[in-house]
Amino acid sequence: MIQVRANRETCEGFGNCVRTAASIFALDDEGVVVVIQELVPRDKLGDLRRAAYDCPTDSISFVEGGEGE
Repeated sequence: MIQVRANRETCEGFGNCVRTAASIFALDDEGVVVVIQELVPRDKLGDLRRAAYDCPTDSISFVEGGEGE
């Protein structure tokens, strides 16, 4: 499993993460990122990498080998 993290303090609500991985990220009522799935399977690694790469504020990160591995 991969542990997903998002820094709500640096997020500016561009929404690139949601467009790339809507099953993992959402924006709240204030337009700030929310992680809706904190542990994701390895088959989502490509989406996570793209979401982190596309985030202009570098607010998305992940750790491979989270719980359950």
